[in-house]
Amino acid sequence: MEFSITGEDKIFLDSVKAFVEREIAPRWVDIDEGRWAIEDVAAALGKAGLIGIPLSSRYGGQDGAFLQAALAVEELAYADPSLATPVYVLLETAWPFVVQRYGRDEVKEEVLPEVAKGRAFVGIASTEPQGGSDVASFQTKAVREGGVWRLYGEKNMVTGVATALNLPYGGGAVAIVRTGRPEDKHRGISLFLALLKRRGIKREGFTYRDWGEIGRHGLPTGYLTFNGLEVEEQFLLGELNGGFKIAMEGFDLARTMIGAAAVGATRWLLDRGLEWIRQRTVFGRPIASYQAISFKFAELYARLEAARLAVYKAAWIADRFFRGDTAFTIKDVATAGATAKLLAVPLAVETALEVMKWFGGAAYFKETNVARVLLGALSYYVGAEGAENIMKLIIARNIVGKDYV
Repeated sequence: MEFSITGEDKIFLDSVKAFVEREIAPRWVDIDEGRWAIEDVAAALGKAGLIGIPLSSRYGGQDGAFLQAALAVEELAYADPSLATPVYVLLETAWPFVVQRYGRDEVKEEVLPEVAKGRAFVGIASTEPQGGSDVASFQTKAVREGGVWRLYGEKNMVTGVATALNLPYGGGAVAIVRTGRPEDKHRGISLFLALLKRRGIKREGFTYRDWGEIGRHGLPTGYLTFNGLEVEEQFLLGELNGGFKIAMEGFDLARTMIGAAAVGATRWLLDRGLEWIRQRTVFGRPIASYQAISFKFAELYARLEAARLAVYKAAWIADRFFRGDTAFTIKDVATAGATAKLLAVPLAVETALEVMKWFGGAAYFKETNVARVLLGALSYYVGAEGAENIMKLIIARNIVGKDYV
């Protein structure tokens, strides 16, 4: 087994590190404080070729691998551990890929090059007021009226609506909606690319408001209401009433990339913590000399190594499956993605809390910046792209078996 990256991946990673050290790391607090707008960050990311890495060059992508995308997201998270920048990129890794895989040619040719340039945003409109994990019971619906589809209903915790409306082209979200009867459950679910702004023109038929988030302030998340938003037939992704499995593919990929983001943030925390415990002296000795500190550091370091390998393996499996390797199934992709998120996200939260204890009272102040990382990681700890118990359920069903779980 090869435990190092070589050749093309090494060249790619070096270019990513050079970009983030130059452009992102010096200004990540500006992103979190709103002094550098995410739309301007997106333009820089697009110019550097870091958006839509797995997309085809036909649509402005890099013809890259999901492993390369995971490496990029990890480095972006190390440079911006508030997670606004890596979350932007990970969303644009998963959901535009779904559009490429299941969208009509005319839609892909119009929208995806704009995404790759950082001029358009494609997110996911999934969670509803009554819950997020039970996709089969969603109530937002699409109704065919006068030759087009119209969307009606409410989506909560939709990231990037305001961002899409502020970008030159615009964008919107992959919307999970009901086109069949409620009793059809997952067999009545369809996916549409719901553009809220297209070719620079804001569309009618929706309202939204941003939430006041406790962290990751650089990338907004809000509440989206569809009041008859018009969606043309060509924006249906895949087959009618066949959207459930497609949506699960997107979540599988997003979870792997979330794991990569959590790994990058944890690396940043441990590096800052290591600097502190070496230099902070108590009773005439560096606090690193006390086993209560150094042993905990060792434990977190070991868990970081394990989580990192799980993320890389999940991305590697995704590459094999989506390139047609019949040795792997979508169940393998799902299990690996859930494992990556399950290991990496709680680790980021626990590491942030531990490092804050090492810093003591100083960690309570924004200038220390450690708390910014905690608040960013909490988004994925409490539920985004599936809560912790959902990750356990996915793994248990896939390994133990649905008949037993």
